[in-house]
Amino acid sequence: MNNDTRHINMQFGIEERKLKLLEKESEIKMEKLKAKADHECLKLDTPCMKFIVELLCQQVQLLKEGVSQDDIDSFLPIVND
Repeated sequence: MNNDTRHINMQFGIEERKLKLLEKESEIKMEKLKAKADHECLKLDTPCMKFIVELLCQQVQLLKEGVSQDDIDSFLPIVND
């Protein structure tokens, strides 16, 4: 009787660890899918990102040339989301 209980407890522990590993595996797969989706999203936004970078470079150049921030904001509006 004792051996049966011990065997059942050991089996339960194994199943419990197996379940935790499966949960961890699914979490890792979800993180991988999210990262892949983010990467694909960044690829789609590449032209937009290039445009924003160009605007920011122009803004920096104008600041170096002494143009006021208010003037820059009026003709190069960049909205922070």
